[in-house]
Amino acid sequence: MVTGTDRPERTADQILAEVLTPVGRDDLNALYAELHTLGEVHRSRIMGRMVTGYRAADAVLRHSSAGRNRPDGRPVLPGIEEHSSRRLISRTMLMADPPHHTRLRRLVSKAFTPRAVAGLEPAIAELLAVHMEDFATRAADGEVVDLMAGLAFRLPVAVIGRLLGVPAAEQPGFQQMVRDLNAVVEPSADERALTVADVAADSLETYFQDLVRERRARPREDLVSALIAARDHDDRFSEDELVAMLVQLFTAGFETTTNLIGNGMLALLKHPDQFALLRADPSIMPTAVEEMLRFDSPVQASARVSAAEFTLPDGTIVPENRFMLVILGAANHDPRVFTDPHRLILKRAGAPGLSFGNGIHFCLGAGLARLEARMVFTELLRRFPTIELAGTPQRQAFMTIWGLDRLPLRMR
Repeated sequence: MVTGTDRPERTADQILAEVLTPVGRDDLNALYAELHTLGEVHRSRIMGRMVTGYRAADAVLRHSSAGRNRPDGRPVLPGIEEHSSRRLISRTMLMADPPHHTRLRRLVSKAFTPRAVAGLEPAIAELLAVHMEDFATRAADGEVVDLMAGLAFRLPVAVIGRLLGVPAAEQPGFQQMVRDLNAVVEPSADERALTVADVAADSLETYFQDLVRERRARPREDLVSALIAARDHDDRFSEDELVAMLVQLFTAGFETTTNLIGNGMLALLKHPDQFALLRADPSIMPTAVEEMLRFDSPVQASARVSAAEFTLPDGTIVPENRFMLVILGAANHDPRVFTDPHRLILKRAGAPGLSFGNGIHFCLGAGLARLEARMVFTELLRRFPTIELAGTPQRQAFMTIWGLDRLPLRMR
């Protein structure tokens, strides 16, 4: 691996420019290592402040002065008027600040408490059995199978689909729409990508508007019906808020888990000693999933804007109204916090990774994603004594939402 000591020192912006290219994304760890040699926080002509150190990233994510919108309330996302995809995402809880964020999260959080997630385990087990059986049948004779299309997408979309009441027959069509919509949070997205995202956003918005109308007329035992009826001290969702919330829950509800499964499997294949350790001792699965998340995070970056001046642990003063890009993937590989950070160590102890963020925007579905991943890896190891890479993995085009398009495997 090439590190920052092997070539002339570059600026943070020069490194970031490479991070945003397909070639640079082939070895993010080398670029993150180079950024760490420059410090925890970097002045950037492109990003205002680029935060790569663990302590600084954790502080920004937790700080009450680091919000999603500018101090005057203007959204940080450009192109709100021109792009329906960015208008849609700007209405979600993801892009909201208190007290608006507090109200929205309170209305939906009951569905994702630890107790509620634990109650979903029998349903997940049922869906996993169905999808794993189909996957195992195709893999049984040594045929090359794609983990992403064959299982990593199908199970999580089935789980969130059942939770929201999206019929199974309609679920496969959402994968490409969600991938297209991801451009709205990508720093390098161009007009073409955003135009494609607009089409996806319009389709998703129309779908969930129709679903809300149907559930209002005929309520069921699903989350859509529950959110329509949700109240909090006489408060409830507006129509636009409800549709935006459903789009966010559905898209984030499977995409993060899909990428966790794909990234995690690839990490195990690249570290055969750790793969063997997990086979020998499946009881370490909970910490193994945490290490998979740290090692190759499904979300690599998260944006914030300073509502007021504040100071970070390294002494950096962040002025008011300053854009900040928190690079979660770099923070998870900070050598000041993680020993040998570029190695997968399934029994790693110490600081938790920041893959699900922190503070008020900590991922609402983190518990569900972890549960699904633990169940999937447990079943894969139980069924297949041999799992081998059978070709070149293919990465998705974007960096913020970080995952694979294809992971070819041979399994016996």
